[in-house]
Amino acid sequence: RRPDVDGTIFLGQSSFHDAFNVLAGEGRRFAVWGAALPGQRYCAIGSDNPGGAARAARHLLRLGRRRIAFLGAPLNPEISQRQEGYRRALDEAGLEADPALMMDCHFDLESAEGAVADLIAARVPFDGIVAASDILAFGAIRCLTGLGLRVPEDVSVTGYDNVAFGGYLRPALSTIAQDAPKAGRVLVARLLGARGDAAPASERLPTELIVRESCGG
Repeated sequence: RRPDVDGTIFLGQSSFHDAFNVLAGEGRRFAVWGAALPGQRYCAIGSDNPGGAARAARHLLRLGRRRIAFLGAPLNPEISQRQEGYRRALDEAGLEADPALMMDCHFDLESAEGAVADLIAARVPFDGIVAASDILAFGAIRCLTGLGLRVPEDVSVTGYDNVAFGGYLRPALSTIAQDAPKAGRVLVARLLGARGDAAPASERLPTELIVRESCGG
């Protein structure tokens, strides 16, 4: 611990939940951009991951999509929560989540392209994709269009993150936006307001569905 540092903000939780709990037990003062998890002993500020993904899936369902794939690696706690929201939306619509449509892929274009190509090669029918990140959505669209499928006419696609250039693609990407400026303010405020040994309270921040061309409505 550096003597001139009063607190630390970690931008990313990934698989470090147990390590963060150890740090908290050592009395370290910090906050994490990530998911709120069971048994958490540290402060995590993050978006409403289940709610955001559920919002994306519900939108595709309203458009008449019924075979909706999910792209993302559920070992990541935030992605697991997004998959939970996707499943919840299907359940609300009276649809069963098909394991064949839940594709475990890493956060890169090539992984998403490969996952979608595998679905098509296996002749698994699908008409929508809820991607756990915009990068995965970009890879999915690149694969679909490269194989002659139309987005959104044949397959509707949504992402998650609202990265800046998503709105300039063709088709422009529909996505779930996280309030990054507010997240930064809350992370700093939690550290500045910390008192004693107790970890500041975790918080989920609301998300927003940004509807553009890739989902068709």
